[in-house]
Amino acid sequence: MSDDLKARIIQLFQEKSKGDKKMFYIRDVVKWLPDEDRHAVQNTVQGLLDEEVLKYWSSGSSTYVMLAEFFPKE
Repeated sequence: MSDDLKARIIQLFQEKSKGDKKMFYIRDVVKWLPDEDRHAVQNTVQGLLDEEVLKYWSSGSSTYVMLAEFFPKE
């Protein structure tokens, strides 16, 4: 997992989260980086989840990924 790819993914999440939409599927993240290996992108997203930069959010039927700063507070 490269630091460059991590930084690009975080930057893309920040850019894409400026509007109303804050939650995305992992497949959306893969589509944002078409020139990258999808496994590398998926592994990097998992690493960011482990570091709690990103968080999972589930509606019960769908699971999304979002920046931790936008995660709903309980």
